[in-house]
Amino acid sequence: MLDTNAIILAPVRFVDSLLDRICAVMGALACAQFPQYVAQYIQRLGGHVDEAARNMEKYQEIAKDVGKSLYQYSQHLLNSKDPAVFKTGQKIAADLERYNQLAAALKDLQDAPAYKKFFVFIQHVDFGIARGAWENFTPGLPVTLEGAAYAAVGIVIGMILYFCVSRLIILLVKKIARRKQKPVMNPMG
Repeated sequence: MLDTNAIILAPVRFVDSLLDRICAVMGALACAQFPQYVAQYIQRLGGHVDEAARNMEKYQEIAKDVGKSLYQYSQHLLNSKDPAVFKTGQKIAADLERYNQLAAALKDLQDAPAYKKFFVFIQHVDFGIARGAWENFTPGLPVTLEGAAYAAVGIVIGMILYFCVSRLIILLVKKIARRKQKPVMNPMG
């Protein structure tokens, strides 16, 4: 005897199984991009650090020429009553602070083990640099252990998302089916 329910549900099960796998692969591909993105972000961050270091060297040369350390020179300028000199002191202090922040972020990202890199990235992200990295991002599939780990996480995320969405759809379909099955009471009797 043929089980008509099994025959009717076979295409539904096939599509369900196919969508499940597609979501898992899409999740893997999406999450595997993170190491690639971070590598490109680190490249940009390194460029910013190099540029800031060149600026610091120029400031240090000026400070050395007047017989002061960079910190002393910056403080001297900040203590000036002349607004132009004071603003220069503010610029040097801000540039020094930015250099220190960027250099620390670069070192922490480069030294972070793969399992911590996401959290270190979030902790130190510079949104201007991140935006620039995103605008010029070239997707790729890293063939490293780190890339594989992020892909595995992506598989799990993709499957969880598919499970949640498919269960929500099933609940909605069942609710609609129940509404259609309820007899409509005629108040006029």
